[in-house]
Amino acid sequence: MFKKSISFFLSILFVIGLIALPVPSAGASTSTNVRNYQVNYPAYAKFELPIVKAFQAQDNGSKANDIVARAIWYMENGYMIYGHSKYPTTGYIDCSNFVSLVYKDFGYKVTSAARNYNTVGTKVSGVYSQKISGSSKYTLVGVDKLKPGDVFTFWKTDSNGDRYIGHVALYMGKINGKPAIIHTINGRPTAIGITTSFTYWYGEHFAGARRVLSSSAQLAQAQQKTPAPVIPLKYQLPPQKAIVMP
Repeated sequence: MFKKSISFFLSILFVIGLIALPVPSAGASTSTNVRNYQVNYPAYAKFELPIVKAFQAQDNGSKANDIVARAIWYMENGYMIYGHSKYPTTGYIDCSNFVSLVYKDFGYKVTSAARNYNTVGTKVSGVYSQKISGSSKYTLVGVDKLKPGDVFTFWKTDSNGDRYIGHVALYMGKINGKPAIIHTINGRPTAIGITTSFTYWYGEHFAGARRVLSSSAQLAQAQQKTPAPVIPLKYQLPPQKAIVMP
C-alpha cells in the first residue's frame, strides 16, 4: 500500500512539473524504525511541533529563514534514519551530512565532515558557553549575536583525550525566548529533532558558532521559487504520512 501511495503521489508531481525524481523503495528492515517512529511521535508532537509553529509565525521571508524552513521540512518529510551514509542514495543521515544537505539545496558548498566544520564560514565572535558558578549547569552567552542559519559546533574527545568537532547543528533563531537548534538527535521519530536547552551536554560541549550566510541573507526578500528537496532512492523508514513538497 505504501509503495502504491508514494508512487501515485510522486507521479502526480512529475506530471505537473514540480519534480522529476525516481520513485524510492523501502529498505529491507523497516519494522524497528516504524515502531520507534510511533513510540516517539507523541513527545515530538508535544515539544517540536509547537516550536515549528512559533518559528513559522515569526518567519520574515529571508533566505536564512528559508534554509531553516528546509531543515524543518526534512525533519517532517525526509523520514531520515541516523547513519553514516549518503542520504540521497540510502536514506541514512548524520549530523554533518544533514547540515551540508540543507545548505547544498540552496547552492552552498559546506563540508559533510564534522571534524572540518571549524573551517566553515567565519566564526561568530562573543558566543560561548559558561559554567554557572556553584553549579554543574551551563548557560549560553552571546545569543543576541547569533543569526538563523548559523552552524553550531560541539566537541567530543578521542582516545587520547584530545578534543575534536564531533557534532554540528543548524541554529533556528530565538524561539519563544530560547535559542533553538535543529540537528540529528536520539529519541525522535526520525533522526532529526530540536534542542532548546544548553544547560547540560550541549552547554558543556559547545565549541562555537560559524556563519555561512551574508548579512543580506537575513533580510526579507521577494517571494521566489525554492529549490526542490532531495527524495532518497531508498527509505529506511517508509513515510508514515503524505509527503508535502515545499
